[in-house]
Amino acid sequence: MRVRIQPLNDNPGSPVIVFGNALGTRMSLWSAVAGRLADDYQIYLSDLPGHTFPAAENSDTITEAGAGFTVSDLATGLVESLADVGVEKFTFAGVSISGAIGLTLALEHPEVLNGLIACATSTKFGTPETWAERIKDVKEDGTRGLLDDTADRWFAAGFLTEDISAGHLILTDLALIDDEAYSACAQALQSYDLSDGLRSITTPTLFLAGSQDPGCTPEAMAELSAQVAESQLKVVPDAAHLPMAEHPDLVFDHIETFLSRV
Repeated sequence: MRVRIQPLNDNPGSPVIVFGNALGTRMSLWSAVAGRLADDYQIYLSDLPGHTFPAAENSDTITEAGAGFTVSDLATGLVESLADVGVEKFTFAGVSISGAIGLTLALEHPEVLNGLIACATSTKFGTPETWAERIKDVKEDGTRGLLDDTADRWFAAGFLTEDISAGHLILTDLALIDDEAYSACAQALQSYDLSDGLRSITTPTLFLAGSQDPGCTPEAMAELSAQVAESQLKVVPDAAHLPMAEHPDLVFDHIETFLSRV
């Protein structure tokens, strides 16, 4: 399969960074961080199937979504799609499901990676049963039915009250995501499981955790970092599952420092 990628800037000859979004979010999720890096890097934003572009413009990946795919398929598709535009080596920054794509890249395609930024992610998300229930809910009520529960997981307490734009825009994106595309990615997470499989990763890796993330907790992220020899963990205070939206300045600082070492 192919993964939709879009260049954010035109900076040929510069090191490449590719950003990947979370389930139910669009390419713009990382924009506040990616924009700060655009002077020194060539930036690409990658899409989850059917998340940013409507089916009419993204028919190939929607067709693939209907046939079913795995996180491993998404990782391979990303490598092949970047190769199509001449990118053979890159640093990948992914959050949640895209963090899982990043870990899979490090295991299955280490030759393409200069570095990995794995944010708010895991070697396994929930259980097949919990994902089946989520898919059932989306089929019945659409992604807009997920808004209340998702807001509590994605953002730290008080963020939506204090921030009048970023968080609400992201939740609006969730409500507008194609239901079938969301469910197809959720189905991919049903079979995703890298438990105890990270010790062979040799790619320099930065793990990023939100201090208030209820799922991918700092403690759980520390366990991931302990399995990867060339890794470090940074915790973003007053943030939950999407720290790049809540505190893009702090996330940028951590990434810039990491990239200077890579």
